[in-house]
Amino acid sequence: MKKFLIRACILIIPIAIFIFYMEINLGKIQNNYNYKRKCFENQLDSIQVLVLGTSQAYMGINPDYFALKTFNLSGYNQSLYYDKALTLKYIDKMPKLKYVIISISYFSFGQQLIDGFEHWRDYYYSQYWGIDYPTIDKLDARYISKIFLYIPNVSLTYLKQGFHVGLDIPEYNGYSWTDSTCSSFIINDTTGKNRVNIHNGYYKGKDRYSEHIDELTQLINNLKKRNITPVIITPPVYNTYSKFTDKNIIDKNAAIVQNICNNFNCNYYNYFNDSRFIKCDFLSDDHLNSRGAVKFSKILNKVILNNK
Repeated sequence: MKKFLIRACILIIPIAIFIFYMEINLGKIQNNYNYKRKCFENQLDSIQVLVLGTSQAYMGINPDYFALKTFNLSGYNQSLYYDKALTLKYIDKMPKLKYVIISISYFSFGQQLIDGFEHWRDYYYSQYWGIDYPTIDKLDARYISKIFLYIPNVSLTYLKQGFHVGLDIPEYNGYSWTDSTCSSFIINDTTGKNRVNIHNGYYKGKDRYSEHIDELTQLINNLKKRNITPVIITPPVYNTYSKFTDKNIIDKNAAIVQNICNNFNCNYYNYFNDSRFIKCDFLSDDHLNSRGAVKFSKILNKVILNNK
């Protein structure tokens, strides 16, 4: 028995040391989530405008073009659940906050992040922001392990690179810069229809409506209590995307937003089919490039902040 324990220790201890080494060093890698949190927390005392939403806001709203100090806290497929959770976690640490821009995409009310093909991002919010979606699987290794968060084979690749890897990170103001030239991506009816089909495929409809209405209501109610102005917007998409969207979803979105705005006396600006945005303003069928983001940000600055 003693020999067995000794042999087990000889095997287990090196493995445990290796796992510990991997976890520590993977945790030091700068990624989209820990870098954005660092930038955000370093600016909390000066932020006057906060931007929330999915990647359409993340890539489409550049804080540099606002008259007030602005931070873009939106993210890839970031649902209203995380918009609310992130804002309420930090709201009392932002003494100068005056406006919160809440971006509503075509699919915002019909799905949670966990419903879609990027459900793995829930574990990044858990590990790097300390925010758990209520039904997240806490028995999943990604909940506690960086090795499994990055996926084992990718983690080993990072090890071979000495953990010196360049991952996608935002600008210091939270914005995701993209190419400013006419898109090198193909944008046409086929790509637009495929993109809409992806969003429709993960759309849960009425199964998620009540959740999101509650999340948005709680968020706006908390903002109003602190005399912070909520502004709801819908970012522009190119017509190769909008023409294939479901009219029933569009109408439902409009009805939900209108009802909330009536209840809380807040403004809604819908740029979904705004003809001022041309093909060269888009990176893809439903995402602006940096040129389009400059145009959109200037519009929002003028409309919301009444600044030329």
